[in-house]
Amino acid sequence: RDIHLLTVGRYTYTSDQRFEAVHSPHTEDWTLRIRYPQKKDTGIYECQISTTPPIGHPVYLNVVEPITDILGGPELFINKGSTINLTCLVRFAPEPPPIMLWSHNREVINFDSPRGGVSLLT
Repeated sequence: RDIHLLTVGRYTYTSDQRFEAVHSPHTEDWTLRIRYPQKKDTGIYECQISTTPPIGHPVYLNVVEPITDILGGPELFINKGSTINLTCLVRFAPEPPPIMLWSHNREVINFDSPRGGVSLLT
């Protein structure tokens, strides 16, 4: 199998600055920190100790990118004067997004506008 050595102890053997080995003082815990994970980081990672034979534990990391979709889209029709509810589905997000923005003709909708008629339900 193809092995790309990332770290040994506190030494990092990749030029990618996003990877860092972190040792918790006074413990036997080691952490591989990956900053700003990207889709290309998906794959098998393994921590290993140098015994004979080596003992390791693999884990598969799947880096997902959230996607959005409007229920019933991409084109909807409604009668003039009617009410419509547009529902945005967010998939593959590890946690709810802190901010949800809606736009109309590429302009962000201001829900605080006195014009009325548009509301946001979360």
